[in-house]
Amino acid sequence: MLFFSRHRSVLCAGACAAAMTAAFPAVAVDAGGGVETVVVTGQKVHGDIQSIPIAITALSQAELTSQQIAGGPDLIKTVPNLTFSKTNFAGYNLEIRGIGTEAISVTTDPAVAIALNDTPFIRNHFFEQEFFDLDQAQVLRGPQGTLYGRNATAGVVNLITAKPTDQYEAMASVDIGNYSGRRLEGMLNVPIVGDKLDLRVAGEWTMRDGYTSDNVTDKNVDGRDLWSGRATVLFHPIEGLTANLVWEHFSEDDDRLRAGKQLCTRDNGPSVVNGPAGPQIPDTNDQTGNFGEPWLSQGCSPGSLYGPSAFQTPNAGAVPFIAAGYIFGLTNAGPDPYGGINQSPDLRTISSALAPHYRAKNDTVEFNVDYAVTPDLTITSQTGYGKDRLYSTQDVDGFDSATGVFLDTTGTLGGTLVGQDGAFCDPQLGCSNKFIGMDISQEHSEQFSQELRLASSFNGPFNFSIGANYLHYQTVEDYYVLYNAATAFAEGANTFFGAGAPFPADAAHIPFDPVFANSCGPVPSVPNNPDLGGGTGLGCIYVDPNPLSQIDGQGHNYFRSENPYRLHSYAIFGEAYYQVTPDLKLTGGLRWTDDQKSFTEIPSWALVLGQGLPVSGILNQGWKEWTGRFNATWTPKLDFTDQSLFYASYSRGYKAGGANPPGVIPLTNGVGGFAGSPSDATHPLTFKPEFIDALEFGTKNTMLGGALTVNADIFYYAYQSYQISEIVDRTSVNLNFNAHVKGAELEATWEPISGLRLNFAGGYEDGTLDNGSQAIDLMDRTAGQPGWMVVKPYITQTSNCVLPTAVVNELLATHNVLFGCINAYNPGVMWDPVTNAPYVPNPAGFPGYAGFDPATAPNNGEGFAKNLAGNKLPNMPPFTLSLGAQYTMPVNGTWTATVRGDGYWQGNSFARVFNDKPYDQIKGYTNVNLSLTLANPDGWQTMLYIKNVFDTTAITGAFLNSDDTALTTNVFLTDPRLFGVRISKSF
Repeated sequence: MLFFSRHRSVLCAGACAAAMTAAFPAVAVDAGGGVETVVVTGQKVHGDIQSIPIAITALSQAELTSQQIAGGPDLIKTVPNLTFSKTNFAGYNLEIRGIGTEAISVTTDPAVAIALNDTPFIRNHFFEQEFFDLDQAQVLRGPQGTLYGRNATAGVVNLITAKPTDQYEAMASVDIGNYSGRRLEGMLNVPIVGDKLDLRVAGEWTMRDGYTSDNVTDKNVDGRDLWSGRATVLFHPIEGLTANLVWEHFSEDDDRLRAGKQLCTRDNGPSVVNGPAGPQIPDTNDQTGNFGEPWLSQGCSPGSLYGPSAFQTPNAGAVPFIAAGYIFGLTNAGPDPYGGINQSPDLRTISSALAPHYRAKNDTVEFNVDYAVTPDLTITSQTGYGKDRLYSTQDVDGFDSATGVFLDTTGTLGGTLVGQDGAFCDPQLGCSNKFIGMDISQEHSEQFSQELRLASSFNGPFNFSIGANYLHYQTVEDYYVLYNAATAFAEGANTFFGAGAPFPADAAHIPFDPVFANSCGPVPSVPNNPDLGGGTGLGCIYVDPNPLSQIDGQGHNYFRSENPYRLHSYAIFGEAYYQVTPDLKLTGGLRWTDDQKSFTEIPSWALVLGQGLPVSGILNQGWKEWTGRFNATWTPKLDFTDQSLFYASYSRGYKAGGANPPGVIPLTNGVGGFAGSPSDATHPLTFKPEFIDALEFGTKNTMLGGALTVNADIFYYAYQSYQISEIVDRTSVNLNFNAHVKGAELEATWEPISGLRLNFAGGYEDGTLDNGSQAIDLMDRTAGQPGWMVVKPYITQTSNCVLPTAVVNELLATHNVLFGCINAYNPGVMWDPVTNAPYVPNPAGFPGYAGFDPATAPNNGEGFAKNLAGNKLPNMPPFTLSLGAQYTMPVNGTWTATVRGDGYWQGNSFARVFNDKPYDQIKGYTNVNLSLTLANPDGWQTMLYIKNVFDTTAITGAFLNSDDTALTTNVFLTDPRLFGVRISKSF
């Protein structure tokens, strides 16, 4: 790749670059032409960038500004085969060459390591924080199995902060744009004691209004209010010793949305089910009927995310706790709580009754020391510490509800839960006559790391770099889902089974009464969970009385997934470099990593008796693995180039496995009436580590006296046990798949005349799953098999099942389908609510199915596994393309003007490994940026800019929610058109 800078020399500090893309900063013009590059520190050792055979992109702060790369997500516009999307739980998925972090678990390691000054940090704010006062932002492509090691199977993003100098410097800038955007940035560099002690402080503040409109509150949300500050002290007491102490703080407090709009193609369920008992019409309103319609709909069906049907609302009768409220006379679920209305077709318009809140704080401290023991040997120490906290809440679905969801009269469970206007008062979500829900994603973590390296710089053919490091990381991550309908069910159950008096019937808005709501009878013994107490009564569902921002986490009126995790990682590593001949160099490296993970298993409990979340166990895992690389570099003298390099490399990468978060442990009444999903027992507790074997061949060439550079590479990956998640049974189940990836990258930069610069970066990638790959598609559990259909589970269960159509028809005719899945999950224990006797799944004379047992349904009733061999890896567009051009010219004796345009395009991809069309299809998109910059030698610069000129709203990723929330889909979007002016002054 090609990289422009203010200096015409080409230096690379690191085993860096098979390709280096960047744009010429607006303030620099080279009349003589030629490629201009900067010094980088790609792999912790120094070298000429055109002589280092590793793929990297490096951008200085000037390039970041001129190309309008404000933060991590914008890097895709200049790095080939790089994609980015936010994910559902306050995280993100950055993929390099089709490999990213597709697994969801607190124990999952990121496939792309994010490093600050060469130190990786597991918890970071790469997608929220904006770039400021950087020396470089570097992207290393391919597995980094030696120097970065354990989890960098896809690559590394390394942010190198600007270091203090022994000169007085300062910079200030003001940026004003649409959406009331305001951004301030500043830097001050002060030499304190000559070149012995220097101080540099820098910071930035960003504020803007939201991109998203909420048509319930008539307010905009998804705004920004964030700031970052950094202080760096450089200490150079003696020759050969340099130390840097860096402290960086990030803070955000605004209404950022973690996920955008939630889409759904409504599944109304079948109108007729044909079978031996004759065609049956599901009963939609009779509480004592066969529950046909709500129990034969999965809520949403697999329609396109781009068609008009995607803006419907779910069939909410398919949500278990809504149906439960209806069954027990607490909610008016005869009409759909969502009213069957359609959403706004605008992807930037949501319907949320409560405002989102996003709060994050991060502190990072680094102490890095370089000491030249001899002129040929340098010891490097890197110490890093990070502390992070995050709290985020938003509407869990973004759908508006019809009014009158809650009954005004006494429910069948006893007691009046709502006032005469139908407003139910939830302690966390407030009083409302609508169905509303919120979620909370929060975490707090700490990390400490220490690395020591010894590197040589001998004049002879042999050199080396060896080292060791230690990493400690600990965190607790929580995810909550809160619905007022769930709390209504919990309080209703407590009024019926408890000992307290009912709520006053004449109150307009009934205040929450924690004494009454939680004064139920004694808690019964629960199998395998003695911590929940004992007794003879049905007990009490503890309802958390605290407001949303102060919940105690012990309530069972909401869902909580609590995930404490601890990591200890040790490694020793080394690389050796040998110059065999003047034009042939060999590199070999090895790394031994010892990862030890400890995960506390805390199953989730919702709408069950008791209080709190008992610990079911502690899962300890460990791996000891060898990784590394081998590289051969050839630098021949060719007649048609100024400088050429050819290389071939093999790399072995590794990323540790982990633990699947525990699912729901349901209450059981002994006859299956409260039985759990089949997968409660079948989901694996752990998932395997990933391994990658990578081959890469590349060339880098400088021609026409430095005016043209052309770099290219091809690669092939054999991937073992790629970690990919599904949300099943209110938890994340991480599966492992083998895959192969192949691809190529081509980059060129050309300066045909003085002042005109052109750059190109193109990537191709093709990743497919290997033979033997299979999984159950939660959106299509029958997988097209004739004679089978999806059935909702009982209200205490969490996952749908599949049953033969004839069995469903018989249930509709003689019983009901409310308990249909329990037979597939727990044969012989289903209780028939009509006969009050055990249900017989194979009644005599059952036509065509004599002796049929639903327990023999595929995968214990979960569904048919699909053959995924040959399917494309998710979030992997086959092509990415970047084009840039700028022209700089004088406008008078002192001022210059630079016009710049950048274009980016990526092709279609799939959101999931199932590659189901049209549901999984993610369409490609184009992004175009334009700018005009005026600059003078006194340090003044004014930039007029437009980002996303054509105002493209593109979906970058999709997240399928669970069965028991109707299989809705969250989508993540690009930013809209942004324009503004930036004025800066350097001193």
